[in-house]
Amino acid sequence: MTTKTIDSPFAPGLPALYIVAFLSGMSLGLFNPFISTLMKQNNINDIVIGANSTLYFFIIAIGTPFVTKVIRKIGLRKTMMSGFLLMGITAPLFPFTNQLSAWFLIRAVMGLACCLYLISGQTAINYFCNDKNRGIVNGLDALCFSLGFGIGPVMGAAFYNASPKTTFFLGSGLILSGIIVVYLGLPEKEIKFQIPRFQIIKKLRLPLHGSFAYGFSVATLVSLYPLYLLEQNYGVERIGYIFGLFILGGLISTIPVTHLADRIGKIKVLKYSVIVVIISVIGLSFIDDPNITPFLAFISGVGMSPVFPLSLALIGSKLAVDELSSGSALFTSIYSAGCTAGPILSAIVMTLLGTQYIFMLMMVIFVLFFLSLSKQNKYNHSLLSVER
Repeated sequence: MTTKTIDSPFAPGLPALYIVAFLSGMSLGLFNPFISTLMKQNNINDIVIGANSTLYFFIIAIGTPFVTKVIRKIGLRKTMMSGFLLMGITAPLFPFTNQLSAWFLIRAVMGLACCLYLISGQTAINYFCNDKNRGIVNGLDALCFSLGFGIGPVMGAAFYNASPKTTFFLGSGLILSGIIVVYLGLPEKEIKFQIPRFQIIKKLRLPLHGSFAYGFSVATLVSLYPLYLLEQNYGVERIGYIFGLFILGGLISTIPVTHLADRIGKIKVLKYSVIVVIISVIGLSFIDDPNITPFLAFISGVGMSPVFPLSLALIGSKLAVDELSSGSALFTSIYSAGCTAGPILSAIVMTLLGTQYIFMLMMVIFVLFFLSLSKQNKYNHSLLSVER
């Protein structure tokens, strides 16, 4: 195998991982908003809906140590395929019952399934790329995830009004196709995990903050924003359209923004992205004009989507090769912790202060992230001045 082939963003194994990212995004974008919609239509209150979504992400967060053991024992390929199989079997059961306890049980199993293919996929990305193609690989991976995340709600909305069961069966079939993708396209590779040391956590302070902020935001959007829009008298098709515009913004921005970050610096570009996020979500919270909301959703996607790949790319530049697996697992765990906290905490704020405050906590987290980025950027400039 030539050096050019190894350095290509489409080197062996990487195309399969892009499809895995697409399917991961698809499962998040298709199942989560329509689970919330289904529960809302069954007169379940917002806090319970938020708790149900929180359970899903909580299982992902606490499942990280378990999944790393599974990867060591059976390998990346079998771990991913097990996750796709479990999700494909479990998710279609949701619309067949209206028992709250059953919904929580199904959501917990779905969380475990997602944990299996999400963590193994994020871990594999760092092993199948290298320093020469890491930036573009992370960008393409995030682009594929965002594409799946965007197509999911649009596709689901097209079938949901006719039959919620059709939407869930459609999602299940697509998820099960991941088994074939991994079996045919992903070579097996030995993965070594270290126990995360404090020094690794200290090195990853900024990317972990970005991971948490992104997870908190995405989980809040997919789980609770449909409820906010339903209260604003938006139909299911209109909600799917708005989510589609959010994802379209991310699809358009991710590759150019990550490429720009390679040229002028990841910290600087992250700062600009966070500013766009803060301004746009303020608008989404307090402007209920149906003509402006789609535009703001698009702009928020432009700012938010690059946060994840840029934060993930920082890991590759901050850690040694033998630390990458632990760093990637920690990154995914913190992302899941953000996903866990987002729906339940935001639901509580909505209940106490009103639905227009749905994004208040998200804004606080991103403001703190911006301050940390600014501090790091000034520190980097000081180092450059000293070197000169």
